[in-house]
Amino acid sequence: MDAKTQKYDRQLRLWGSGGQQALESAHILLVNASAVGCEILKNLVLPGIGQFTVIDQGTVTQSDIGSNFFLDADSLGKSRAERAAELLGELNEDVCGHWIAKDILSLLTENPSFLSQFSMVIASDITRQTAEKVSSLCWANQHAIPFIWVKTIGLLGAARVVLPEHVIVETHPDNVADIRIDSPFPELSNYAKSFDFNTQDTLEFGHIPYVAILLKYMDEWKQEHDGKIPGTYAEKNQLKANIRSGMRSGDDENFDEAINSVLRSCQPTVVPSAIKAIFSDPKCETLTAESSNFWILARAVRDFVNDHEKSGGLLPLSGTIPDMKAQTDSYVTLQSIYKTKAKKDVQEVSKLVDTILESLGLAPGSIASEEIETFCKYSAFLKVIRYRSLEDEYTLPKTKQIASWLSEEDSVFAQYVLLRASDSFFDDHGRYPGESDDWEEDVDHLHANVATLLQSWGVDTEVISKDQTHEICRFGRGAIHNIASFMGGVASQEVIKLITHQYIPMDNTFIFDGARSVSDVFAV
Repeated sequence: MDAKTQKYDRQLRLWGSGGQQALESAHILLVNASAVGCEILKNLVLPGIGQFTVIDQGTVTQSDIGSNFFLDADSLGKSRAERAAELLGELNEDVCGHWIAKDILSLLTENPSFLSQFSMVIASDITRQTAEKVSSLCWANQHAIPFIWVKTIGLLGAARVVLPEHVIVETHPDNVADIRIDSPFPELSNYAKSFDFNTQDTLEFGHIPYVAILLKYMDEWKQEHDGKIPGTYAEKNQLKANIRSGMRSGDDENFDEAINSVLRSCQPTVVPSAIKAIFSDPKCETLTAESSNFWILARAVRDFVNDHEKSGGLLPLSGTIPDMKAQTDSYVTLQSIYKTKAKKDVQEVSKLVDTILESLGLAPGSIASEEIETFCKYSAFLKVIRYRSLEDEYTLPKTKQIASWLSEEDSVFAQYVLLRASDSFFDDHGRYPGESDDWEEDVDHLHANVATLLQSWGVDTEVISKDQTHEICRFGRGAIHNIASFMGGVASQEVIKLITHQYIPMDNTFIFDGARSVSDVFAV
C-alpha cells in the first residue's frame, strides 16, 4: 500500500479511487471565513480536496477568535481570509489554499466570470441579496456550479443546496445483489440443474447454494402454476413449505437461507418506476453533443432494455451475488456465471453507447469502459435530483406544503420561517435582529416580519409565538462554535456527495434546532 492510500484508506473504502480523484480535482470557493465556513473547509481539507479559495474582506476581531476555532490570538486585526487560508492549509500538505481580501459582490462586478473556475461555491454569513446574486450566477453558469448557503444564528443552523440538476450513479444502496430467481437466464438454469438433490453425501447436500435450491423449487412451482411465480402471501408460504420439506435435518443452513430469501425472490424482476421515469425524461429522449455522460448512458441502457431479445426487457445484470453457504468451487462457479452474464450485458450496452456517440458527432469510445460498467451495475438505483432555485423559493412558495409542515407539532420548520424573517428584518433595518444594544426592541419588529411572511403563505400567524421570535433576537446573530461545528459536518458531507456524485444528497434545505437537538430536511 502506497503512502497516499495509507493516508486516505478509510475514506477510500467509502467512495473509492474515483471519488477520491473527484475530490482531488475540486476547487472550492468559501465566501466568508466564519466559524461555520472554516468548519466546512476543515472537513474538506482533511480528506484531500485539490484546492480552496477563501474570499473575505474582513479583519479578525475578538468575536471571531471567540467563536472560530481556526483563528487564534495572533490573528487579531489581520486579514480573515489570509489567516483562515493559512491555518486551514496546515491541516493537509496535499491541499493548495488561496485567499482574496475582497467583497464577493465587488469582485463579481469586476469579473462576472470569476465563479467559473470553481467546482463548488460555499457561502456563510452573507445577506440574502448576496446569496441571490451568487446563486443566480452559479445556476446560470454553463456547467451549473453547485452552491451551498449555510447559516448559523445562536442555536440554529440551516444549509441550502442550489443546483439545477444533480445525477448520481453510485447511490450506494444496501443491496445490489440481483439473482433473478423469477426469470433465470439459461446459464443459471443449467447451473441449478447440475446439482443432485438425491445425493447420499450429507456434506455435499448441505452445501448446495441456496440459489440452486430456490431455482429448483421455483421451477417446480411454475410447472404446476402455468409458469407463474407465487404472488399471494399464502402462495409464498406454500413455496417455503415445499423447500422445507426437502430438508434432511434442521441443520441444513443452505435450505434456511433459501426459505429466508423466498419473499424477496418472489418479487418480479422489473425496471423500477424511478428508472422508467429517467428513461422517459426529455434529457434522455433528446440527446445532443452537449449531453452529459449520464444521459447518454441512460439512453443506451434504455435501448438495451427495449431490445427484448438481448435483455428480456430487464436492466443489465449487476453481477453481484450475496454470500451463502456453499463449497468454494460451486460458489465461484455461480459467481462466474453471474459475472459473465453481467459482462455480456455491459458489452451490449457499450455497443449502443458507441452508436449514440457516433450519431451525436462524438468519438466512439470517448466514454470509458469502466464508467459504462459502473453505470450498468447500478442501473437499478440511478437518481436524478432537480433542485429549486432561490428565486423560485422566494417568488413561488409551496404554500400548501409550508402550511402542512407548520401544522406539525413542534415542527422545526418554524425555525426556517424565523430565519427568513430575519433576512426581511435586515432588508428593513440594514442589520440583523438583536444586533443593537436595545435588542429587546427588535422583538416586535421581527414578529411583524414573521406575521407578514406567514400571511403571504396563507398561514395562521399564531403558529409562531413571540417567545420564538424573542429567542432569535436574544441570539443577536452570535455564532456558537459547537453549532458551527455540527453544521460544518452536515454541509461538508453534502459537498462531498455533490463532488463525488456518490450517495444521495439532501433536497434541498436542512434545518437544525440546537436547543432541542432536532433537525429535518425540506424541499422548499
